[in-house]
Amino acid sequence: MTDDARTVMFLHGLGASPSSWDAQLTALPPGYTGFAPPVPGITGAARTPFTVQGAARSLVDDLDARNLDRVHLCGLSLGAMTATQLALDHPDRVASLVLSGTQVRPNPVLMAVQRGVIRLLPERVAAGMGLTKADWLAVLRSISRVDTVPRLREIHVPTLVLCGSRDVANLPAARRLAHEVPGARLQVVPGAGHPWNEQHPESFSATLSEFYGRLDDERAIVPDA
Repeated sequence: MTDDARTVMFLHGLGASPSSWDAQLTALPPGYTGFAPPVPGITGAARTPFTVQGAARSLVDDLDARNLDRVHLCGLSLGAMTATQLALDHPDRVASLVLSGTQVRPNPVLMAVQRGVIRLLPERVAAGMGLTKADWLAVLRSISRVDTVPRLREIHVPTLVLCGSRDVANLPAARRLAHEVPGARLQVVPGAGHPWNEQHPESFSATLSEFYGRLDDERAIVPDA
């Protein structure tokens, strides 16, 4: 395998697809390459229960198949939760983390409200995301049981936590994540909502370029890192 310190794996949110990262994939800094796989286990979750641990394991299999030893992870929402789990369970495969609009211990009341709203939606809404309503609800039930807070101090890679200022439901988790992960940096993006990688693609890409540029500078100072 190769220890590719300039490959980025992008992980999409629930209801999005790998194409949600198209703008970022084409705007990576010189020398960087990236790919955006589907988050495993979402489709069919009503039959085979989805878990972030299972998704993380499957993504490691994907890295093995690509002959990649270690990559940078960039995720939004469910993708960021999965990236966090991958960094906890397989720390040797992760070079850095960029986590946007994520959760570490979802609010059970908000999750229950969200599931209630989804139950009222027509099936075609879920079908437009490539899911059934049953799959959608099953994934949300699994997410509601996630609690990575006790393990966040185990993460020891450069970590950038992002959250749009209008993404109020995820701001507390972003602050908690940045506080608990050693050395993590929090950036609240003025005027941005939840899927701001699509709403403000140039801004998101510039944020990534700045982060990876800083990592390159640090590697140049400490070449054996």
